[in-house]
Amino acid sequence: MTGLSLRKWAARAVVALLGALLLIPNTVTAQAAPTPAASSIAVLMQSYNADNGRIDANGWWTAAVSLSSVMTYEQATGDRSYDYAISGAFAKNSNFTNDYIDDTGWWALVWLQAYDLTGNTNYLNMAKTTTNYMHNYWDSACGGGVYWSTAKQYKASIANELFLAATAGLHNRIAGDTTYGGWATSEWNWFKNSGLINGNLVRDGINVSGCSFSTANYSYNQGVILQGLVEQSRATGDTSLLTTAKSIATAAVARFNKNGVLYDGCEPNCTGDGSAFKGIFARYLRALATATKSTEYDGFLATTANSILANDTNSAGQQGNSFVGPFALWTPSTQTAAAEVLVAALGLTTTPPPSTTGVLRGQESSRCVDVPNATQNNGTQVALWDCNGGGNQSWTADSSGRLTVYGTKCLDVRSAGTADGTPVQIYDCNGTGAQQWSVRTDGTVVNTGSGKCLDATGHGTANNTLLEIWSCNSGANQKWNRT
Repeated sequence: MTGLSLRKWAARAVVALLGALLLIPNTVTAQAAPTPAASSIAVLMQSYNADNGRIDANGWWTAAVSLSSVMTYEQATGDRSYDYAISGAFAKNSNFTNDYIDDTGWWALVWLQAYDLTGNTNYLNMAKTTTNYMHNYWDSACGGGVYWSTAKQYKASIANELFLAATAGLHNRIAGDTTYGGWATSEWNWFKNSGLINGNLVRDGINVSGCSFSTANYSYNQGVILQGLVEQSRATGDTSLLTTAKSIATAAVARFNKNGVLYDGCEPNCTGDGSAFKGIFARYLRALATATKSTEYDGFLATTANSILANDTNSAGQQGNSFVGPFALWTPSTQTAAAEVLVAALGLTTTPPPSTTGVLRGQESSRCVDVPNATQNNGTQVALWDCNGGGNQSWTADSSGRLTVYGTKCLDVRSAGTADGTPVQIYDCNGTGAQQWSVRTDGTVVNTGSGKCLDATGHGTANNTLLEIWSCNSGANQKWNRT
């Protein structure tokens, strides 16, 4: 491809990306064109190996990262085309533990995310199995923490960050849990006091002999801790953890940055594990921004995404090891890293939307989201009912991401659940992720705390059909109009 034609392709891709960022209504032509994120994921999936169920046949932990990235794309878009990669990985690989505790941790997060996406409890049980294995390698050496490997010579930050995210994540998904929540609290108490966070950047780890630090800063260490703190904040209600996470994120954006583009220390020669690092940071930076409703990192992610399209993409849609370019050293891991940025960019908006008030009318049923009997009682599950102009059908979408009724009650996911079929109810507004919603231009109403869509149970269309959250699947029972 000539430089001129590449620039033309990049310009078209940037236009598509910016259309998504600005939430401009799609034209017929725009609807037919894949987004840069969709194109990048499609190229990545060419590396899927049906024989071993892995996207990166030659990788192990990087295969987990690739699968997680694909699932993040599915959660962000509702495109479930790649669910076969989830079931394939589970069917073809019976043991997800490893001599390296961090490798096991990546798969623990995969199966937590797969459970969120599908509701399949087999995946939740595998997340438990892998996390329990990690806990076997916790001891009091250097004050606590899990080891990097079964050799027990090093306590790597990455293994402990993954353990925090997995344990807090399990606690958030298992009703009445105390075990995983206790492990998560012990992990964070040790980590924050260990000296691993220095100058708001995370060091690589602790040598058990002498408890001395390995002081290198890697971008993925600045990313996984963000996910761990988001999960732990949700588990405990401690919002100061999000403040800590933002301090780390801001320091990392300043450190891993070249002219506004995400850039890692190993560039331009990142190979092997290092080629996966910066995409992981971008993915969890977006998770933090979503959890905190922050636009602080939007410019950084948008500039990085645009640079990938303009400078790091070849004529086959492959994306190489350096986001600033030029294209080089392609592997499935470099494709995954770029895709993570492009998926993160799908969530960007330039300004908060203005408050709007109106009904939520089901496209399949032509009935409205209704609070039965106009009650104002907390815990009342919402349902479909003939549209009648009542105040119990009047929903205000405000700039904070809430959908309110009666002025004081919020649309709420019961008990902050994330599983398919969790009821949607009204409850006093409290600012939690269970009450955060994105009313999207495709008609879906997505609970950002769970990543799932407002859904009319079983495609029901009759009065009193109860509403719930369900994995976004583009079904007509998940599409709503505001008029």
